[in-house]
Amino acid sequence: MGQVLPDVILTNITKRYDGNAVVRDVSLSIDQGEFVSILGPSGCGKTTTLRMIAGFILPDEGTVEIRREIVNDIPPHKRDFAMVFQSYALFPHLSVYDNVAFGLKITKVKKNQIVERVSTALTAVGLSGYEKRLPRQLSGGQQQRVALARAIVMNPAVLLLDEPLSNLDLKMRQSMRIEIK
Repeated sequence: MGQVLPDVILTNITKRYDGNAVVRDVSLSIDQGEFVSILGPSGCGKTTTLRMIAGFILPDEGTVEIRREIVNDIPPHKRDFAMVFQSYALFPHLSVYDNVAFGLKITKVKKNQIVERVSTALTAVGLSGYEKRLPRQLSGGQQQRVALARAIVMNPAVLLLDEPLSNLDLKMRQSMRIEIK
């Protein structure tokens, strides 16, 4: 049986703000298919670490690798990842369907594939039938599930989730853990 190669490798990454190290000398290896949680108190650098993997901010020191390629100098839109932000980052003027389909449309996926993939993603997060609603017509937990559907619909190599289950009730949280895996 062949060796499983890591999908994400952080090597000695450090990030400072105003001279203060928010993330200091962190190394981490995440294998393909592995589900990893980064735990810690508020302000300890969890979100900063995710944002460095995504390329939204650069580490001051160290390297970020995705699928055996150092990506420190590669912009976010050229990395094969999707991220669910703590704030959801939904477009308020777009329907649930259009929020989920957004990434597929800008990457020029065929319309019939968009319809199929959006339907599958919304079913996975328990929001089939909500396609025409706007974010303001949804509860916080439903908005969070739209953000999750928007991420998983892209079938990314790496899925980054910043407190993705925080606004869900216990039953939905357990269901979403299974879907995410």
